[in-house]
Amino acid sequence: MSDHGDSLNDGLDYNYNSSDDQIESLVHNQETSSSDPEGQVEDYNHSKNHETHNVGKKRKCKSDKLSQKKRQKMLLDMEQKRNLAKEVPSVIAEKLAAKIRQRFPDLSPLELGELYIGKSAIVDTQSFVLERNLDNYKNYIQTQLKRVLQDKGYILVVSISAIRACDIFRAVKCLPIGSLKLISKNKLQDDLKVLKESKARLLIGTPGRISRILETENTPLTFKMIDAIICDSSFLDSKLQNIWDYDESFALVRKVLSMNEKCKVYLY
Repeated sequence: MSDHGDSLNDGLDYNYNSSDDQIESLVHNQETSSSDPEGQVEDYNHSKNHETHNVGKKRKCKSDKLSQKKRQKMLLDMEQKRNLAKEVPSVIAEKLAAKIRQRFPDLSPLELGELYIGKSAIVDTQSFVLERNLDNYKNYIQTQLKRVLQDKGYILVVSISAIRACDIFRAVKCLPIGSLKLISKNKLQDDLKVLKESKARLLIGTPGRISRILETENTPLTFKMIDAIICDSSFLDSKLQNIWDYDESFALVRKVLSMNEKCKVYLY
């Protein structure tokens, strides 16, 4: 049955071929245009409204598709960020290098090379199969940093924010090596004093605060004292960003590595 019969609710039987439908339609249009000018205006308005409605539907459909694509991309980005720490060092190094190249497109290969974190500095932690959340932080440090724990050097835990640093501190404070949180809420002089007096070797803080401490004159924490850096990589903040979305994180890690070749990087 032709679609014309469905659109006209006049009770007539439309069970004939399509050519008859076309003729009937032409006749109807001619009659309407010649004998019913008001109807013509009405049909025109109806047609315009119909067109507007169709355009609106198309726009909404296009918008829905764009939203769906955005959502899919966002989910993919989240998954990649959360799983980066589970990759082998070569993959981690390349993905971090790609981020740097994207962020600094105008730098030369030589300049970019000075910002890269080499795969030889990254420790493979694929053997840690538990979820990388707050509850398993202590277990991760005890199993993945056994050798470092036996030494006398410091372990840095670099987090995206002060709030996150406090959460990590609460999760690991029972470790026997002792822990300190270094955040901007504290006065810099207070952090320096505590560092000087405390025997704690696990230092949890933000890139900004740790950098300030390292750059302070007569600091009790020097680059050579740092044996390992744990980057809190799997955690995403409310903007779905992780530690590698901030230049300060790259700058801190790269600076420590350049000043201390023995230091190793762990991703949690």
